[in-house]
Amino acid sequence: MKRNVRTLALLGLALITVLAFGACSKYKGFKKDKSGIYYQFHGDIHDTAAQPHTGDLVGLLMSLRAGDSLLFPMMPNEMVMDSLYQGDMFEALRMMHVGDSATFILDGKQFFEKMMNPGQEYEFGEDPLYLDVKLYGLMKKVDFERAKAEYEAQLDERKVKEVEEIDAYLQSHKGMVQSKSGVYVKTVKKGNGDKVEPMQTVKVHYTGRFTDGTKFDSSVDRGEPFVFMVGAGQVIPGWDATVADMRVGDKVTVLIPSSLAYGEGTRGIPPYTPLEFDIELLEIVKE
Repeated sequence: MKRNVRTLALLGLALITVLAFGACSKYKGFKKDKSGIYYQFHGDIHDTAAQPHTGDLVGLLMSLRAGDSLLFPMMPNEMVMDSLYQGDMFEALRMMHVGDSATFILDGKQFFEKMMNPGQEYEFGEDPLYLDVKLYGLMKKVDFERAKAEYEAQLDERKVKEVEEIDAYLQSHKGMVQSKSGVYVKTVKKGNGDKVEPMQTVKVHYTGRFTDGTKFDSSVDRGEPFVFMVGAGQVIPGWDATVADMRVGDKVTVLIPSSLAYGEGTRGIPPYTPLEFDIELLEIVKE
């Protein structure tokens, strides 16, 4: 009797081991989390380092792949959100610590349905989606919100300073006239060529400066005119509006408020910065 009980116990233990092993071995080398995510950590696990929680901002090196196809190589700063569905990317991120590298296996169809733009479909059928992640940085929610508030306060301060900056510029640069678009314009030279029509391609020379006179860009210095289509959104709105009113041969100096330039900043231009340009219309490019 005792032998039968022992035999049954051993068989039961063996069965549990086989079932557990089977659950973990669907994908070779991967383990299965209780939520159903398959995962594989690479190298050292930094289990004493910070771990992401909802609302934290994390720095990632990340890529998505299916089969032999690399779908998205990314290096984003990502805010960790509440999970959109069981076993999603955010659940995977919450398993990591700063310094960890891991690969997770996700449901490709669910990922595309819940997290991608409408109309983007997963093209790999039942094949799994692999998420490769290196978590290299983390900013806690409270620190992120503090930094965000400080940045927004700085933007509000810049908005006020821009008004003062424009006023000071106009005081020291007489003859500037505000156009209907909101650009301040001074004609330096009048041309007698054809007037620009919407959607025409033009060739111009320009020099861009900050209001303190510091030059930040110039086609003249490069020795190569700049070519673009007027009204097609290829340039900042202040440029489109200005060149649309010019004739071939015209040369103007303009002051463009940030609302018609780069707004909160981009490409090395600080937030809420008005910009001065010298623009000369050289040619309307004939098709």
